[in-house]
Amino acid sequence: MATSAEYCIEQLSQAHDLSRFDCGNDALNTWLTRFAWTNVRNDSARVYVLHRQDRVVRGYYALTAGSITREDAPQRISQGLARHPIGIAVMGRLAVNLSHQGKGLGTTLLQDALMRVEQAGDMIAIRAVLVQAINDTARDFYLRFGFSPSPIDELRLMLLMKDLRAFLRT
Repeated sequence: MATSAEYCIEQLSQAHDLSRFDCGNDALNTWLTRFAWTNVRNDSARVYVLHRQDRVVRGYYALTAGSITREDAPQRISQGLARHPIGIAVMGRLAVNLSHQGKGLGTTLLQDALMRVEQAGDMIAIRAVLVQAINDTARDFYLRFGFSPSPIDELRLMLLMKDLRAFLRT
């Protein structure tokens, strides 16, 4: 298992080499290499990349703000709230290069994302973080960290902020 000291996670910049990134999923590869910059420039997403000193990207995730309806949220998230949209943080993508999968880097990226969501939650109201798992394997990954499936889509999962904070304290 790789140590986090070997890697750095920071916002995507022109200094990062995206050309060798391949996570095994064309949609995630294409989004990083073709659309990440557009989303960053348009303030549609913040993209964080994991790399070593050579600046070659080994993994990434994207964060944005959003909202969901009460009907789209698991009962624990909508419980006790008025019938208004629920403010959330959205982790739109999370991927690790094939050559670095199985080394705990997905967990490292998720922990970093949750830490940043917690920091944002100290400044603005965020009820939960939402992820859209790309497949059953990704869904199972998020379930291990306490995410709950949405009642409308089993690949859409959410984590209540109080559970996020408890997870980060362990």
